[in-house]
Amino acid sequence: MPQTIWQSVWPFGTAYALSYGLRTINGVLAPELTTAFSLSAADLGLLSSAYLLTFALMQLPVGLLLDRYGPRRVESGLLLFAIAGCLVSAMASAFWQLWIGRALIGVGVSACLMASYKFYRIWFDQRLQAPLASSMLVIGSAGALCATLPVQWALALMSWQDIFVWLALAFGLAFLAIRFALPADSIVRSDGAPPLLKDAMDGLAQLTRAPIFWRMLPFGLLSYGGLLAMHSLWVAPWLSRVDGAGQAQAALGLFVVTATVLLSHLGTAALSVRVQKWGWELPKLMHTGLVGMAIATLALMVAPVGWALYCWILVFLFGGVTTLAYTRFASAFPIALSGRATTGFNFLIFIGAFAVQWGLGLAIDGFMAMGSEEQLAMRMGIGLWLIAQVASLLWLTRSQAHPGRA
Repeated sequence: MPQTIWQSVWPFGTAYALSYGLRTINGVLAPELTTAFSLSAADLGLLSSAYLLTFALMQLPVGLLLDRYGPRRVESGLLLFAIAGCLVSAMASAFWQLWIGRALIGVGVSACLMASYKFYRIWFDQRLQAPLASSMLVIGSAGALCATLPVQWALALMSWQDIFVWLALAFGLAFLAIRFALPADSIVRSDGAPPLLKDAMDGLAQLTRAPIFWRMLPFGLLSYGGLLAMHSLWVAPWLSRVDGAGQAQAALGLFVVTATVLLSHLGTAALSVRVQKWGWELPKLMHTGLVGMAIATLALMVAPVGWALYCWILVFLFGGVTTLAYTRFASAFPIALSGRATTGFNFLIFIGAFAVQWGLGLAIDGFMAMGSEEQLAMRMGIGLWLIAQVASLLWLTRSQAHPGRA
């Protein structure tokens, strides 16, 4: 067992902070990449969502590998792909090379959060699970903060290619810490374990047979996934193209929004304890927050120039309740399926993030092709996400009232 909690948190925390930072970094690098590779809105959405697509596709195999081989070996092995992805991105001279680099990064960081959860589940008492999970989310949000203004400042000193080289070196440090500073995995299964493919299919079948899966499917794809899509790409372009902010102002706005994400994680954790003392159930808190997020999205869609940042802050402040979905989903499954349950839900979220991130770019280009100005096209695109939020929330609450129909 690790000597202290900190000895377990900082290696996984470093990797997760880097992964979260790379998820959002294209919001700041978008002007540089658009100029270097002549990207349209759809191209930019497709490029950024490459991370989300490969991340999502890795979730089900990652869950199985974590349950079978343990978090230390799985996480350290995958981080090698992240290192390779950063180096490919740094050397890219064409759009497809940059896409491949970002896709490799998505593969490499696909276990950063879930590996830590599995490690903590093995080594620490149940009473420590919630604070450890919350600490990872806070550390991840801090990594996203570092991908906003600090990256903007770094661009004055180095090229965007150099930034990816430094990120590769940081991932190398995380690899060494996880591989050599943590205790050996103790849950490796015997030779009598089912073949990987059969084990994966059996676990997937158990997930999809559960009513909670179908109840939370639209929410995971459209609401939670859409929230990640907005944070990881569209906040900064919205501030610059719709609100008229300069590049530095947009980076500052993304910094403020990311700080809001961090505070919303802390606030949700504290509020979830307090509301249960009031007699509320956590689903009620989650649904209330989702209503607030939808109202804030509506305000964003119609807000006059100069008000967008305030609306984005409200969207992510209310959106903090989405993190309650992990506990809500995982609690429906036994510990033996814990890795596959959390990564299965992660799969839904990141497939949704990929679809919304790319889809919004396609929608913006489509509206502009029909004659709309860019500002109006982006407002109509966000309106489509608002409709998706409302529909998924109605299904979530309706199917809760009628679980048999889910």
